[in-house]
Amino acid sequence: MIRCPECGQEAPDDAKFCDRCGQGLSKSASSVAHSSPTRPTPLAAGASLKNGIEIVALASQTSIENRYSAKRVRDGKTESIALRERLGPNAAEAVVEEAPVVETPKPAETRAEDPNGPSAKTAELKPLRAQTNGAASASAQPKSSTASLKASASADASGEGVQSAVDADASALAAAAENASPDEESEAAEAAALAESQNNSSSDDGAHEDEAPAFGDDLGEVFGRVLALSQIVSHPAFQRAIEGFAENGRVYLVYADEELKPLRRGSQKMSEPEAIAAAVQICQAISFVHRKALRLNDICPESVALAKDGRIKLTGLDYVSNDNELQSEPIFNDGYTAPEIYRGKRVDKRADIFSAGAILYTWLTGSRIPSESWREEAGPVQFYPPHVVTPRLEKAIRRAIAFNPGDRWPTIDAFKAELISLGGSIRLRAAAMTDVGRVREHNEDSVLAVEYTRESMVEPAQSYLYVVADGMGGAEAGEVASAIAVQTIRGYIEARLEAARGEVENAAELLTGALEEANSKIIDYVASHPESRGMGSTGVCALVTPTDAAVAWVGDSRGYVMEGATLRQVTKDHSLVQRLVEIGQITAEEAHTHEHKNVITRSLGARQSGPAGAEAVAVKLKRGDKLMLCSDGLTAHVMDPQIHDILGRNADPYDAARELIVAANAGGGTDNISVIVIYAS
Repeated sequence: MIRCPECGQEAPDDAKFCDRCGQGLSKSASSVAHSSPTRPTPLAAGASLKNGIEIVALASQTSIENRYSAKRVRDGKTESIALRERLGPNAAEAVVEEAPVVETPKPAETRAEDPNGPSAKTAELKPLRAQTNGAASASAQPKSSTASLKASASADASGEGVQSAVDADASALAAAAENASPDEESEAAEAAALAESQNNSSSDDGAHEDEAPAFGDDLGEVFGRVLALSQIVSHPAFQRAIEGFAENGRVYLVYADEELKPLRRGSQKMSEPEAIAAAVQICQAISFVHRKALRLNDICPESVALAKDGRIKLTGLDYVSNDNELQSEPIFNDGYTAPEIYRGKRVDKRADIFSAGAILYTWLTGSRIPSESWREEAGPVQFYPPHVVTPRLEKAIRRAIAFNPGDRWPTIDAFKAELISLGGSIRLRAAAMTDVGRVREHNEDSVLAVEYTRESMVEPAQSYLYVVADGMGGAEAGEVASAIAVQTIRGYIEARLEAARGEVENAAELLTGALEEANSKIIDYVASHPESRGMGSTGVCALVTPTDAAVAWVGDSRGYVMEGATLRQVTKDHSLVQRLVEIGQITAEEAHTHEHKNVITRSLGARQSGPAGAEAVAVKLKRGDKLMLCSDGLTAHVMDPQIHDILGRNADPYDAARELIVAANAGGGTDNISVIVIYAS
C-alpha cells in the first residue's frame, strides 16, 4: 500500500493519484512523507486553547496540519468554529507518528541540473534557477511579504481595506519592474496598471465584510499570509479565516463553522452540465483574485468544496501570490499545477487558467492529467478513448491546459465566457407520433419533425421545425387538408431559412406567415376541387433555434411547455367553449363536457378568402424544459394534470409520447391522436 504524502490516505501500490485529495502518488514520495512528519500531535477532544476555544473533535489531517471542529463562548453564547493547526515558525516540539527512519539516497549531482526529471518526487521539486546576465531571474524576484499583507488587511479593518491592499500590490509590481527585462517591464506595468485601476472601482460582486482579524501573534509565513489575504479576497467563493493566534509552539487559524463537503472524490465523474457549472464558479473566483493583481496557484480537487447552499467554495489561500513572485516553497499538485511553475519559468495569471482547465478535465474524466514531469512537453492530453467529451468543450479545455502559456486563453474571463456559452447551449430530443384512435376509420392528422443544420465556421445555424395538423371534412378531405398544411408550412419555412442563410430573426412572425400560407393553399385547393368543399385543418407548429422558440396555432390544437414541475398551456384555443370561458359563462372544467366543445371558431381553409387569424407566442427554452404539441384528440381524454405526470415521469420523449397516446385511447380514443414531445437537455 502507498500512503498519500498530503492527506495520509492509503492506496494500492499501482495507484497513480490519491482517491481522496488527488495528490500524485509514488512509493518513494510516500516513504519520505511518512518518515518525515511535520504535523503537530493532535489535541484531544476537550482540550482548551486561548480565547475560550475548546476542541470538539479532530476533523481531518494532512501531512503538515490538523483540522478541528471546535467551540467557544462569546457574550454568553456558544458558537461553533473550525480550526487549522500547524507547528509555529520557531516550534521545538517533537512531531507525531514516530516512524522508522527510512534511508533515502542522496540526490545525484545531476539532480541540481534537472530537479524536475522523470525520477523526481513531488515533494522534492523546486523551481529551477535560470540565470540571466549573471543574475537570478524568476526565483530571485521580489516576494510580497506577510508584513505588507498584514498591514493591508489591518487597513481594511479601518475602512481602507481592499484599496490599500491593491496599492501595496501595485507598489510591489512597480518595484519589480525596475529590475526587469523590457518584456518583463511591460508585463509588470500592465499588472500595476490593473492594480491601480482598482482604486476607481467601488466594490466587487459578492464582497462582504467580516470581523477584522488580530495580527498580534507570529503565525508564520503561510498562516500570516492566509489571515491577511482573508480580508483582501473578500469573495463568498473563498473560505476565509476570521482570526489567528499562536499557543505552545503551534499556530492556529479560526474559521466560521461551515458545512462543506468534497465536490467529488477520486475517479467519480460529473456530467458535462454539472462540470461546466462548477467550472464557471471556479472561473468567477479566479477572476476576482486576478482583479486584485494576484493569482491563486493552488487549485486542485482537494481545494474545492461544496457549501450547504450548493455553491462552490475554495478552501485554500495558502499559495496566493502576485505575478512577480515565486513561492519559496511552491505547491506542486501533479496534474493541476501549471508547467511553468514546475520549470521555474516566469509565471503569470495564465497558470490559474491551466489549473481551472485541468480540474475540469478531472471532473469530466475521473482522471488527472499525467504530469509527473513538466520539464518538457509530454504531448497532447488524451481524451478519447475512453473519455467522450463534446468536441467544442474538449477544444476549450485543450486550450486552457496548453503547455505554452501563450497558447492558452488570454484571460480567465475569456475561458469563462466560452464555458458559459457551452453551458447555455441545449440539445433537443423529439418524438412525433400519430394514432387513428379507437373510433375513427381514417387518420386525418399529419405530423412533421425536421431539423435544419448548417455546419460552418463562418455561418453556423441550427433550427428545428415541428408541426401537428388536425384535418377535418370527412372521407379523404381531412387527410388532404392536413397534408397540404404540413407541406406548405415546411416549404415556407425552408425557403426563408435558405434566403436568410439559416438565421431566424422573428420566429413567431415566420410561423404565422407559414400558417396563413397554408390557409391560402387549402382555399385554392377547394376552389379547384368543389367536391372537397368544407375541408380544412387546425394546426400548431413550433420553430426552435436554441435557446429561442416560437409556437403558432390556428384552431384547438395545442402547445404546452413544462418548466421544472410547472406545466402551462402556451396556446389559447380558437373555440366556442374557450370564448364562453373568457366571458365567464362557463368554467374551464365545464368546457371539457360542454355540448359544443368541438366547435372551433378558426381553422385553415374555413373561409373562401381572407386570413385564418393565426396567433403566435415566443418561448424561451432552457435545459430541462419540455415542449409538447398535440391535436385535440389527446386533450379530449387526457387532462392537464395527467399530461404533467406523464411528461415528468418519462425521461425519454419517445416513452412520453407513447404513453400520452395510450392514455388518450384508454380514455375513449374518440378522435385521431397526434403528439410531438420535445425535450431540451
